[in-house]
Amino acid sequence: MRPFTLLIALFALLFSACETTSSTADSVTDAVTETATDAANTAQNAISDAAEAASELMKGENYEVKVIDDKIKSPRKELTGEIAGVPVTINYGSPAVNDRVIYGDLVPYEKVWRTGANEATRITFGEDVKVGTEGTVLKAGTYSLFTLPASKEEWTIIFNKVADQWGAYDYEDSSDAARVSGSSAVASAKAERMDFVLAGNEVRFMWDDLMVSFPVDAASK
Repeated sequence: MRPFTLLIALFALLFSACETTSSTADSVTDAVTETATDAANTAQNAISDAAEAASELMKGENYEVKVIDDKIKSPRKELTGEIAGVPVTINYGSPAVNDRVIYGDLVPYEKVWRTGANEATRITFGEDVKVGTEGTVLKAGTYSLFTLPASKEEWTIIFNKVADQWGAYDYEDSSDAARVSGSSAVASAKAERMDFVLAGNEVRFMWDDLMVSFPVDAASK
């Protein structure tokens, strides 16, 4: 009887050890599953936060810029805001520097530039405005916005009546609504991508190490 009793005790001990091992394995599996779920939730939240940040890329006191097409190399963006109480919208392509020489090379001097990438930049004024230090009057409406740099320091801002154009390939100066002088200054920090902002009564664009601007005011003033 003793050997038989000893055998039964041995089987009972083995069964108990297996149960303990199974319980421990289940606990480990649950812990791993919970950790993976937490990590997935964290990643999803990060993606949502990034998407929200991309949709509202920049904001200023009187404007905001949103990405409206991020599936192209130079994302299409749109600025909406107000200057002197006048609604302003600027739709533009936002190219990157990508270690290239910008002014005098990618953007040549003495040649009309689309002021962005792909389609020409478009600017819309909700009311009649005065633009440039010259105070040239522009009727409310949408214009293509070209620039003509003579050098890094000397810029001409061009408002063209043909709003929808690809680049400056079909640009004709006979369709210009106005040409005014722009101001340029060395940027306090380099901008990898070209972007527009509104600062006080000025429209500004910044790219690489340069900022170019022109004033806007309500024509009624």
